[in-house]
Amino acid sequence: MIYASIINLGIAMATPLAIASAGEVYSERAGIINLGLEGIMLMGSFVSFHLTYITGSLLYGYLGGVFIGALFGFLMGIMVITLRLDQVIAGMGIYFLGFGLSDFLYRTIYGKTYVTISKAPLIPIPWLKNIPVIGFGLFNQYPSVYLTYILIPLLTFLLYRSTFGFAVRSAGENPKAADTMGINIYLVKYLALIFGSSLAGLAGAALCLEITGLFFENLTFGMGFIAVGLVYFGKWDPMKAWAGSLIYGFTWSISVTLQEIVSKAGHTELTYFMLMLPYIVIILSLIAMSRGARAPKFLGKAYTRE
Repeated sequence: MIYASIINLGIAMATPLAIASAGEVYSERAGIINLGLEGIMLMGSFVSFHLTYITGSLLYGYLGGVFIGALFGFLMGIMVITLRLDQVIAGMGIYFLGFGLSDFLYRTIYGKTYVTISKAPLIPIPWLKNIPVIGFGLFNQYPSVYLTYILIPLLTFLLYRSTFGFAVRSAGENPKAADTMGINIYLVKYLALIFGSSLAGLAGAALCLEITGLFFENLTFGMGFIAVGLVYFGKWDPMKAWAGSLIYGFTWSISVTLQEIVSKAGHTELTYFMLMLPYIVIILSLIAMSRGARAPKFLGKAYTRE
């Protein structure tokens, strides 16, 4: 049963990263690196928490996370697409805005007390959840996990097999050539960035509504930056980035299990090492897998129509 629990928790923890990194793949394929993902996820977490608290509806919470993510993506677009500001500086500005604003709003509305909400329920899939070992882990999950099962393959298909996916890839590889073919590069970049940011907002909502059931300062603990790293790990492919998120999720799940074991054994000092373990593994994975990775040619570069 312990193996099933590790799989269950690992997939649940990997899901916010998978959603955020898949959205970032689209942004970067269009030539925009969004370092503001962490701030967007934090705002998605807060807005989803607040809407769920005041309405009692998890659906409003999820939609609120998507909306605030899209809004921040639009703001980022104004800075880097319309005004052509440096993408790294603009992204860090979005990060600090989301970080500070989410904490400010929480403290203003709720004070210093921690308020909890009813988390989204686990949804078991009949018959499939009874598959030995993996059934409980894969098919007794939160709503966003099942969404990921469909969303990531769909996004992969659209990126490589659809007209919009071709436009997105062209915007990041050779925007001038795409422009001469009649593709509206500015529109494509806006759509890709807003879409990617809305998924980051959804990822923050999933983290709050499904994993924690409450909001607190820096709830994401760097997951937004890890999601950006996973794009490089996956070499700008949604499926491969998803695989990287699963490495993090399972490592995190194993570390939590080991924390309980070492604590019961009286070695409480080792719990701090266990907290570091997921980050150590993901850094080593990034080093190993990102070698030879080729970023989109115009990633991070502002486009100006001549």
